[in-house]
Amino acid sequence: MTLTIGNTEYNCKKLDIKRELRCTDVNYNTQGDMLIDLVKRKYLIEATFEPMTGKELAALRESCGQIFVTVGFDAPEGYLEREFHVMNEPAPEFISVNGVKMYGGVKLEFKEK
Repeated sequence: MTLTIGNTEYNCKKLDIKRELRCTDVNYNTQGDMLIDLVKRKYLIEATFEPMTGKELAALRESCGQIFVTVGFDAPEGYLEREFHVMNEPAPEFISVNGVKMYGGVKLEFKEK
């Protein structure tokens, strides 16, 4: 499973892609009926990355440094590229893989703009 952030492709250990409804304008008429306008379906992505080196983690942090980033992913509609807000900074845990210091458990949450 891969996720493209900016121009860089990352391997993911786990990739959870969901769609949610977001109501942007909710009103009520005089009878008390709810009227919803501008309902949009937007993607939420939670990505857990494969263990990465310090250099790879630095590149990931740089890719996610902007308020909004372009993310490419496979969806039932085909390959999509959308603008997302990064919900948190990649925070790693140190692990050792064959004696090499790596960063594991790096997880990011993205919410579509």
